[in-house]
Amino acid sequence: MKTLNSARGRVAFVVLGCAKNQVEAESMSSRLAAEGWELTADIPGASVVVVHSCGFLGEAREEAQATLRRVRRAAPRAFVVLTGCFAQYLNGKAYPGVDALLGTGQFDRLPELIARRAPGPNASAPSGYHDPSRPRPLRPGQKSAYLRISEGCNHRCTFCVIPQLRGNLKSRDPQDIFAEGRGLVERGIQELVLISQDTTAYGEDRPGMNLPDILRELSSWPETRWLRMLYAYPSEVNDELIDLLAGDPKLCGYLDMPLQHFSDRMLKAMARNWGQKQTAALLEKLAKRVPGLALRTTFIVGFPGETEKDFQEILAVVRAGYFEHVGVFPYSFEERSPSARMDDQVPTEIAAERWQRLLDEHETQKTKRDAGRRGKTLEILVETGPDGKRYARARHQAPEVDGVVELDRLPETSGFYRARVTGIEGINLTAKVTPLPGPPASAPLAPQVPGALRPAPQGGRENQP
Repeated sequence: MKTLNSARGRVAFVVLGCAKNQVEAESMSSRLAAEGWELTADIPGASVVVVHSCGFLGEAREEAQATLRRVRRAAPRAFVVLTGCFAQYLNGKAYPGVDALLGTGQFDRLPELIARRAPGPNASAPSGYHDPSRPRPLRPGQKSAYLRISEGCNHRCTFCVIPQLRGNLKSRDPQDIFAEGRGLVERGIQELVLISQDTTAYGEDRPGMNLPDILRELSSWPETRWLRMLYAYPSEVNDELIDLLAGDPKLCGYLDMPLQHFSDRMLKAMARNWGQKQTAALLEKLAKRVPGLALRTTFIVGFPGETEKDFQEILAVVRAGYFEHVGVFPYSFEERSPSARMDDQVPTEIAAERWQRLLDEHETQKTKRDAGRRGKTLEILVETGPDGKRYARARHQAPEVDGVVELDRLPETSGFYRARVTGIEGINLTAKVTPLPGPPASAPLAPQVPGALRPAPQGGRENQP
């Protein structure tokens, strides 16, 4: 392979934000490794440090800035590159302690940039990065992996700046998706988690396959045991997709569908294209046609103009028991978003109080659901997580966000087992494990590419349509 003729060195990655950022960092690090760079988790010993950032919310940008300061103190002589959404947010402006910036449309230029220690190209149009030809690093004992199917979003929710950071919808070529997915399952991955900014919009921008087509192909592979979808948009959840959820057990009876609100007034102010009546009809349809569906959603409280009556409408739909998992986020003032220009900004103390009340209501409903699982035997997946520790999850639990199953003993091998539920610990279940008939599918000791460091998952609203 022809490589750049500049001297190579040691590169460390620090990854902030959502799962999509992790996938991008894995792709970038794999490409650098293939071109002769040594990847390391030792930031003080690195000659290059790449901080792959989130910029969706003010908190995420503050985290990126704090991380950059820590990196510069730890590695004062390193060449520091800021990539991702915060770099795109800066739009080419220099930032203290950063030697080069790459926006979301420039990730493919990273090898050349660090080889030449150049300051980087000018600001780019927002985009994303996919390189299925490079195998992503896997952890020993890893059985689940994210698979990105599109980039960007065509919706213009008034609280959201994602289209400014990631651009409009760009669906990946199906063959690229299948090539990457095939490469993952051939290396021992048995759960594929489909992600994007708007997963259910896949294919709207190009002729050919839609999301159900992608799901059917991935499900047809014998190596695929579990499939799940994150980031569905309500108006795009059609009968074809519902039929697949109801009929294909590999889909785990799981759907992540952020609603953001349930009041007609607030949905209109947010520029969501469905109101309460249509959303309620969809919730009823899902409940009837997909019995036992594990439905995850998110809500924003304290949006400009939200009254107590508006908030009560969210409380009522959560109290109705449709949802397995609920994420609740106080409204975040984003100066570049249309909602920042709205009147009647809700005081932060009121938003915080509503946040707590909604969490309390969800906890009540969640406890009722989990109580029905006591004594039941569930299929569980045991694997090594991003922090190097081993965890167990059931079919109704997505990686990193939905809690875990705390076992009486952790099996020595990653794979699928059965476990009888014995109790509830917050959002987690406790259970006693028993093996599935026959030996569980153990994880191969895949070579691990070091250097893609990731902090504990943040409970943010990143990239949820």
